[in-house]
Amino acid sequence: MKKNKVFLGYIFLKNINGILYPSYIQNRMNKEFIENHLNGKIYMSQNENMYSKNSIVLNSLITENNKIDGIVMLSVFHLPKQKKERLKIYNNFIKKKKSIFFVLENLSFFKKIDIEKIENSLIFTESFFT
Repeated sequence: MKKNKVFLGYIFLKNINGILYPSYIQNRMNKEFIENHLNGKIYMSQNENMYSKNSIVLNSLITENNKIDGIVMLSVFHLPKQKKERLKIYNNFIKKKKSIFFVLENLSFFKKIDIEKIENSLIFTESFFT
């Protein structure tokens, strides 16, 4: 029997192009995505700390030894603003052989080649678009 993969939901109360999704909505969307699109099990959701400029929770979820196969978050806009920090996160995901899924953009990250498509979607953070 094939074992279902286990994913963790990641919640960040940060505007996505001017829209704030409450934590219970993000949790529900993450859970539905994991169960319906990934045919996986949701481990639990973790909230990012709003008072930090760094993605402390996200970084610890990637680097600690846990039994999750990947992380599901609402949007690529929940990644750090600084490209240097995002690259560090991508590299940690590759090193730990974990994946990231972005619900709203329907994007996923598995390997280095996926970085470009995620970075290209972040062009919409520019003030021209927001």
